[in-house]
Amino acid sequence: MPALSVSIVMPAHNEASYLADAVERTVRGLRDRGLRFEVLVVENGSTDQTVAVADRASREFEEVRVLRRPVADYGAALRAGFLEASGEQVINFDVDLVDLGFLETARKVVEQQAAVVVVGSKRSSGAEDSRPRGRRLVTAVFSLLLEVAFGLCVSDTHGMKLLVREPLLPVVDASRFGADIFDTEVVLRAERAGLLVVEVPVAVTDGRPPRTSILRRIPRSLVGLSRLRLALWAERGRASPHP
Repeated sequence: MPALSVSIVMPAHNEASYLADAVERTVRGLRDRGLRFEVLVVENGSTDQTVAVADRASREFEEVRVLRRPVADYGAALRAGFLEASGEQVINFDVDLVDLGFLETARKVVEQQAAVVVVGSKRSSGAEDSRPRGRRLVTAVFSLLLEVAFGLCVSDTHGMKLLVREPLLPVVDASRFGADIFDTEVVLRAERAGLLVVEVPVAVTDGRPPRTSILRRIPRSLVGLSRLRLALWAERGRASPHP
């Protein structure tokens, strides 16, 4: 059997109302494109019927697998999905934002530019971000912090991404922070490792109410970034030659 081309990783926490449609659109869209693929639904800490919906989808579509994690943690779900993936390329989609046009564009970028990470940016030229103003402001401030404090080269780290699995395995293995910081850490570490990270503009909107309020996410993200900054400093210190 030829290797899988694509693994879709779809974290799902209390997504019973949206998951079935997201999985079906993904499966049928990738079948239409003739790709060899799998869809990994990573259920994490749900208290609604998400598990039942995911299991039903796995029985309906042979390409769907379900991973279970007991604690609600978006970053840990992404990490588990990446490590479990069998595809040469790993694409993460949120349940409320399945964009197969991004997948096609990102795969072309990998082919033409040998990129290892392709970020679907909400802030690059040509992007369309129709989320509420408060969420757009939080994204802008978060991106500015990453640029100033970490030297991040791309304009966004959250949301849709294509990751080329093999060269990123050591990067993901070194990434230790979950929750809202995991994908940011992976992009930062990939840049620092000299791997090519490219961004493409995407259109985003709020497909459903956010699972965590902005007021809860802001302090959690700031604490996570502070811990990541300290961890990277410590790693740099250990790597520096001693006199």
